[in-house]
Amino acid sequence: YTSQRCPKCSTIHKENRKPHKHLYRCQCGYKSNDDRIGAMNIQHLGTMWISGDNHPRYERIATASE
Repeated sequence: YTSQRCPKCSTIHKENRKPHKHLYRCQCGYKSNDDRIGAMNIQHLGTMWISGDNHPRYERIATASE
């Protein structure tokens, strides 16, 4: 979910990413390049690992609207 997770509000929605346009836009208002979003989230996972989490990962939680 690294390119689907918002680095601001942490929500994960597949619809936020438009891969053909390399655009990521979240409902919270944050927007950026989808590859940049993925890199930011991978960096966050790496920070979690260095901090002692041996299995860092993001889990998608279904919302009421899905």
